[in-house]
Amino acid sequence: MPERQKRDPLEVTARFGNMIMTVYFLAMTVIFPFYIKDGYREIGKIKAFFFIHISLITAGIMLPVIAIDFWLQRKQMSIAAHYRRLSVTDWFVYGYLAAVLLSYLFTDYKKEAFLGAEGWYMGLVSQLLFVSIYFFFSRFFKWNEKWLCVMLLSSGLVFLWGILNRYSVYPLTIYEQRPEFISTLGNINWFCGYWTVLSPLGILWYWDSRGGWKQAAAGIYVVIAFLSGVTQGSSSAYLALSVIFLMMFCLSFRNNRRMYRFLELGILFMLSCQLARLFRYLPVFTMNYEDKLMNTLTDTNLTLYIGLAIGTVYLLFGYLVKYKSYEIAKHKEIRNIVMVLLAAALAGYLALLIANTCIPGGIPGLSKQQIFVFNENWGNSRGATWLAGLAAYRDMPLLQKLAGVGTDCFAEYIYALPELAARVYAQFGDSRLTNAHNEWLTILVNSGALGFVCYAGIFLSAIPRFLKKAQDKPMLYLFAASILAYTVHNMVSFQQVLNAPFVFMILGIGEGFFVKEIHLQYSKS
Repeated sequence: MPERQKRDPLEVTARFGNMIMTVYFLAMTVIFPFYIKDGYREIGKIKAFFFIHISLITAGIMLPVIAIDFWLQRKQMSIAAHYRRLSVTDWFVYGYLAAVLLSYLFTDYKKEAFLGAEGWYMGLVSQLLFVSIYFFFSRFFKWNEKWLCVMLLSSGLVFLWGILNRYSVYPLTIYEQRPEFISTLGNINWFCGYWTVLSPLGILWYWDSRGGWKQAAAGIYVVIAFLSGVTQGSSSAYLALSVIFLMMFCLSFRNNRRMYRFLELGILFMLSCQLARLFRYLPVFTMNYEDKLMNTLTDTNLTLYIGLAIGTVYLLFGYLVKYKSYEIAKHKEIRNIVMVLLAAALAGYLALLIANTCIPGGIPGLSKQQIFVFNENWGNSRGATWLAGLAAYRDMPLLQKLAGVGTDCFAEYIYALPELAARVYAQFGDSRLTNAHNEWLTILVNSGALGFVCYAGIFLSAIPRFLKKAQDKPMLYLFAASILAYTVHNMVSFQQVLNAPFVFMILGIGEGFFVKEIHLQYSKS
């Protein structure tokens, strides 16, 4: 009989680690979004403890695998060699791990910092799990396109459920259901956080498609995602959507196919807005949430006219390509002009905002325009939350400036300062302000300058690295878009259990494309 071939022990640990992470991936992407207990009552707590429990169980099973794997690898390379091959993003994640541990060590609110503020639970345990998720997925999870389909099918159902809810159609009766709650995720801001991370995957999948069933499937998903995005009720979704389109616009000047897809996505967005308008007038549907921007997009002719304009450009572009051998890659000056104009518009707005805020009496004609006055009421009260965060950090002693007040202890700290607490009460009443509605500013207060630098570094290093390598591994375009949308969205929002676990999962999966000589690349499938 032929001698049985021995398996490499590293291959065995790789397979076992991948199996564990596959089960975790399915639990988080398929079960977690739909998990509800006692309806919408304390749904944030229910979701958070589901995430914490299943992640701790997974980590407990993974630790022996990692220990064995590390011991086996030491036979093949030195510890120094192991650390030399870490990426810049890896180092920032390690730095963030050290920062949150340091923050917990020096906090005066250890009980609050351990699990986090009630209802949010973004404390030390969750932060450690985010770091673990990143490394587990980057080192052990074997990614392929079928897992993308799983993510899109699951999130697409969540989005479809949200669309039905917005039009007063409830597939299931959920305790305490009302317009502020949507789909199986709860508050519209929490829904929007999930939408921001997951929807870019389908949008960029369409953008990178080459026709066939994948493009058709992606197109259906995109319409559902757009429709849920414009009807869910949180205006911060438009910020995420804008930056996704801007990213695709810049990248579409590389070849004609992607410019076609970019224009098609513009048409699909406008079509989705008009579908939302049509649904308003169907007898079985009743819109139960109103917002000025939503109404403009979904109850006027604006998106109809813009869609027709984009359609005209699309036809003209097709004519030029077919009959004039037009190559968009030769005309990148168009992109450059648009980007310069956008940068000039942003700089002009910031200049007017600063001048109108600082000049006594303001600028004539703008002094009473709230969008041009930075105070507590600016940006749907983002001015108040940002000023509270900045004031809290400004008044900290040096040690707290470096290490922070403790993970998820933002509220504990600001309400312990009488003058600042009085200002917050005056602005928000009995509603407890648990974060600055700016993720990075909240991190600055909670984990200090060290945590802020490392956390920002994770995202600012990953996005350009993903985009550069995406020319060879196009799947990284999807991950880069998701991470970018999350980052920009959370400049006016917050880290929570329905977005942070997923973005660290995507960071880890994307990082796995860079890792060399790791278990994902074992030869036998």
